[in-house]
Amino acid sequence: MNPCATQSTRASSIRFPPGSGPDGRLNVILADEQAVVREGVAALLARHAGIAIVGSTSDGDECARLGMRDDADLIIFGSLSAGSRGIDVVRRMAAYRPRLRMLCLSSHDDAPSVRAAFDAGVHGYVAKRCSFAVLAEAIEHVFRCGCYVSPDIAHVLVDGFRSRCGMPDARVTRLSAREREVARLYAEGLGTREIAAKLHLSMKTVGTHRDHVMEKLGVRGIAKLTRYAIREGLVALDA
Repeated sequence: MNPCATQSTRASSIRFPPGSGPDGRLNVILADEQAVVREGVAALLARHAGIAIVGSTSDGDECARLGMRDDADLIIFGSLSAGSRGIDVVRRMAAYRPRLRMLCLSSHDDAPSVRAAFDAGVHGYVAKRCSFAVLAEAIEHVFRCGCYVSPDIAHVLVDGFRSRCGMPDARVTRLSAREREVARLYAEGLGTREIAAKLHLSMKTVGTHRDHVMEKLGVRGIAKLTRYAIREGLVALDA
């Protein structure tokens, strides 16, 4: 079966709730710095009978003005949602149009970006690499269920929850006792030679442990390893 055809069928089968537009269609505004993204999303959404595109902009102030319209049902943000400027726009609209749904379609899928967007007031967050079927599903969910996060980035919210609750990141639990020790010593500022002498290991063995740690944690470089180790409690801040 053609996966593209399957996704297209899945997207077209979704029935959106009634909106403010003609024939009960949802009035949608698109906001992204890249015209090709806005035009592409508009072309895909235009295929759906339940959607009406009523605005498109690359400017934050214009986006806020369009969002204040009484007949606006949904704003789909692109890169405007990244950084303080875009977050300010989201906060303004969340304060003045509480019934307006806001959905981020972003290339940023790191935990700080996702959390900042939801803290500002968005209702859904979808990675740009996702299919149109996922975007259509997100639109449906932000109206029917209140919120949505695309499955491929949901883990960043879980990791944030673990961190706030004092629960270790699942990746930390995959480290062996020796790997934790090596990670801690690197984070405390010791070099490979010093760690080898302290643990009575060869420099090659220490390097192998270091590479395994970075691979399991998904980090690259001692600076990132240090920040990760401090955040997860592998090393004290005063170390």
